[in-house]
This record gives sequence, C-alpha cells and structure tokens, in this order.
Amino acid sequence: MDMLAEGGRIVYSTCSLNPLENEATVLSALRDRPDFRLVPSEGFLPELKRRPGITTWKVMHNNGTWYEKFEDVKDPKHLKSISPTLFPIDAEKHNLERCMRVYPHDQNTGGFFICVIERKETEKTSDPNPEGAEVATDNKAEVSKPGDPFSDNIHKNTNVLVDKMTWKTYHGYREDPYFFQDPGSECFKTVKEWYQLSETFPFANIFARSKSADDQKQRNLSIACSRLRDIIQQNENKIKIINCGLRLFTYCKEAFSKCPYRLLQEGAHFTSTYMGAKLFEVSLEDMIKVLGPDTGVAKHTLKPDLLEKVKDLPTGIVVFYLPPSGIVPAIYSCVYCTDGSVKAYITEDEKNHFRLILGQEPLMTKRELKKLDAMETHRKKKIETAARIALEKLEEEKDSKTSGDDHSVVAEEATEGKEDEVSKEVGAEAMEAER
Repeated sequence: MDMLAEGGRIVYSTCSLNPLENEATVLSALRDRPDFRLVPSEGFLPELKRRPGITTWKVMHNNGTWYEKFEDVKDPKHLKSISPTLFPIDAEKHNLERCMRVYPHDQNTGGFFICVIERKETEKTSDPNPEGAEVATDNKAEVSKPGDPFSDNIHKNTNVLVDKMTWKTYHGYREDPYFFQDPGSECFKTVKEWYQLSETFPFANIFARSKSADDQKQRNLSIACSRLRDIIQQNENKIKIINCGLRLFTYCKEAFSKCPYRLLQEGAHFTSTYMGAKLFEVSLEDMIKVLGPDTGVAKHTLKPDLLEKVKDLPTGIVVFYLPPSGIVPAIYSCVYCTDGSVKAYITEDEKNHFRLILGQEPLMTKRELKKLDAMETHRKKKIETAARIALEKLEEEKDSKTSGDDHSVVAEEATEGKEDEVSKEVGAEAMEAER
C-alpha cells in the first residue's frame, strides 16, 4: 500500500470465505490507512454472480468458543491469539458491502473473495501547510484516541491484566535475498555437462539464495523470466521476496552420481526443451512400466531401442518423454537411472496423476497403505477383544454351572438328613401310640 500512487488501485483476493482472512483483513487495513477506500464493484464483471461483503461475523477460538466482540474475551490464554482487529468494529463506516463474495453453488465456481482498494487523491491547496494544520510525517494511520477499541486502552476494559501480558508478534520468515548466479560458475558447468544443456539455455536467469560458490549453500536453483530478474536485481534492498520463479535443480550429493544437482519434476518440462542426450523418447508400454511401483524396472525388460540407449548410463537423473497422442498430452518424467534399473523419481501423487492420464489404475500411496495397516490392526484388536470377552463369558458360565451342581448336592444331602429326622420322629410317635 505504501508503494501505491494516488489514484492507484490494489486488488485483494483470496480463495477463502473466512471473514477473518477477508473482511477483517481489509477492515484492519482501511482503519490503519484512512487515505484508502473500497471501490464499488457493481460494474466489474457483470456476468459474474457475486454477493456483497459481510459486515458482521463472530470470532472462534481454537477450542470452539465463539465471541461476538473483543470485550467478551476474558480468558488470558485466548487473548494471546485473539486481537481486536479480528472483530467487525466500525465495519459500517468502511463500506465492506463493496467487496465481492463468490460462492461455489451460485455459478459452479470455486469460493473467492475479491475487493478493489483505491488510494485517495489528496486535495491540492495553495498553502501546503496552512497555519494551525498538523503536518503529516508519514502515511501511517491516525493516532488512536481514548476509547478507541484498537488502542491499548482496550485491554483496560477487560477484567484481566492484559496489559501485563506479552503479545506474540509475527515478524515473518528470515529469508535470504535472491542472487542471480554467474553463468560461468562451476555448478553450472556440472549441470550443463550432465544434462547436455544447449548453449541457448538461459543461465543468466538462474538464481539462488546465496552468493557463495559453495554448492551446498546453493541448495535450490530456480529460474525467472528476464523481466522478473530485472525487478529483483533493481530492488534488492526495497522488496522482500519470499518465493518466486520455477525451481529446476536441487542439491543432492550422492556417492554414485556424477552430478550433485538433481533435476526436479516441476522443472522437467521446461528443462527438457534444452536437453540433449539425457532426454529419451519412450513408448507407452515403457512409460507405464516406469510409472509402476517404487521397486524399479530392470533395464533388460525395456524395449530394445530404449535399452540400447540407457544400458550404459551412469547413475543419475534423466528424463523420459512420452509424445502426445490424441487426447493424451505429452508426459515428461524424471527417472533415476542406476546400473541395472530405472524408476520414476517423482512423488506418488504425480505418478498416479500420470497413470490416470494413461488410463491406468492409480497405485496405493504410502498414506493409504498406512491407513489400511491401521485399519487392519484395529480390526485384529476388535477380533481379539471379542474372543477374549467370549472366553471370559464361557468361563463365568462354567463356574456358575459348577457352583450350581455343588449347591444341588448339598441340598440333596440336607433333604435326605431331614427325611431321616422326620422318619425317626414318626417312628417314635408310632411306638408311643402302641404303648
């Protein structure tokens, strides 16, 4: 926003529908910068179905507690992660309804938030500093006034001593700046020799995060277009760049590989246009074999023409290229070649993507295999638990039956004893009657 000229515009857009990432962020920026405003969006893209920005929302803590306003946040632990800028304070003053919300079910799209922010043009006066007027020293926001919910006084309105707490401040990543490398450096000579890159390869556009000639410090080599290169070089001390360009090579020192820089799959399509002997056109059958399980493919199982090309290759990365055919696009795959085998050196998701394009069933990923193992372990535990419970129940029934048999024996003995006593009494009475 500081770099924007008067009358200039910024388009702020996210692929989220979370108001904390959208309206709350825009509202915080507009509060800090009164010299900016939201531009009405009704005239933009008239055929795009959109809804206006919202002006009310709640804020939820990680534990599921919802808050309608910042004053309701009493828990000191919650105050560490919830700030006043997350709430819709004075939202109606900044025309948040001028923002655009795109919902997937309205027009079969993704979910998006879009707004246009414009820097106001200052009114020019004959006297740049009229008497009694305050002189603005910078483009920062106005000083918070007493009672302003965004000032430090907001913490005094709570029932806890928030002012004694230490707020966690995010300062961003400490990234080293990008430096474009010398086209004649030693690492480029190694890369050029191994991958047989042509003289037209734009080495001048390769950059890393280190000026050092040490290979290990130049872990990733990326490429940018000439215009982006000029922007970076002319603004080294003005713009902090977190990420840019296309990654082509990464440092991966191996004992058996002659080139310490491994070609990345994301840069294979670009680099292949400049490659020579390390680019191999393969048949559909061989490409499907290489995209199989991670065990690798023995070289002698490849077709004779491809086998002849790769049988004597030293250990390292090459590229297999499948030409386009019908609706199937061209496929470039990084392949790790050893003395006796080759295998696709790409992620499981990339491999399954290519397999689906070629009409093959996707392979089980390690995540899915791990999930299946967990499910199988859980199933076995359930079976073991059920068996244990059944055995315990059988033991209880057996014990109860044994106990019942013992009680019946005692009862029979008691009955017999009682019958004997009764018979004796009857006999005595009979003898007495006879007398």
